[in-house]
Amino acid sequence: MCPICGSIEIDEVSSNQLEQQELEAAEFQRFMEEAENIACFTVDSPPGLAIKESIGLVFGNSSKQAFWGLSTQANRLSRAYEVAYANLKFDAASLGANAVVGVRFALNNSTGSAAVGLAGSSEAVMLLGTAVVTK
Repeated sequence: MCPICGSIEIDEVSSNQLEQQELEAAEFQRFMEEAENIACFTVDSPPGLAIKESIGLVFGNSSKQAFWGLSTQANRLSRAYEVAYANLKFDAASLGANAVVGVRFALNNSTGSAAVGLAGSSEAVMLLGTAVVTK
């Protein structure tokens, strides 16, 4: 801090921002690792799964357009689904869940106006479920 005016000096701001970014990166990495172990089910009450607590809705999405360079529409759709699934699991992990039940899948086909052209159309893969903690 500046001893004369009391303002925060640039080096101090940079140091604080860097520390905050490092904390956020570490937290992101932790959620990524936890997301790998999230179990997902399309049914609301999987047999043999005892739900201790329902945490809330989680959502994952991705656009097929993001994978435009891939060779076929099926490849693009497959990759978009994989990313949406990973996003769903990440969202659940960030809430402290260890499973997602009632997962629903939707494909949203949106076409833009003729003036927008190709960039105005896309297909989005969306997944929605309920994050839970199991016993």
